Amino acid sequence: MTLYREDIIELAKNPLNRREISHADITHSGLNPLCGDHVRIYLQIDRDGTIHDASFMGDGCAISIAAASLLTDELKGKKITDIENLQTKNMLELLGLDLGPSRIKCAVLVLETIKEGMLKDRSS
Repeated sequence: MTLYREDIIELAKNPLNRREISHADITHSGLNPLCGDHVRIYLQIDRDGTIHDASFMGDGCAISIAAASLLTDELKGKKITDIENLQTKNMLELLGLDLGPSRIKCAVLVLETIKEGMLKDRSS
């Protein structure tokens, strides 16, 4: 039995949305010091608050890269306010994995980074 699903491993090797957005409205970096994962998110938001494009750059374990890939893809076309309602359980559902406490941080790094970036953007 493999530790992770095959699609998670494939996303880690060939992630979706791994690129910079040169004119992003929100950018922010996050770090998971327990695993060494680091991510920088890029969100491009339309005037009506719809996420037009989402991407990331960074390195880390298979879970963190797959989570960044899946979440950035999931957010396209959604309202920026939809992010506020996302929680750890949503990330675990998106990944389709049951994770132990030490690996949950890997799964939520990208979500936490996006939420921190939104807060930073509002306070600017």
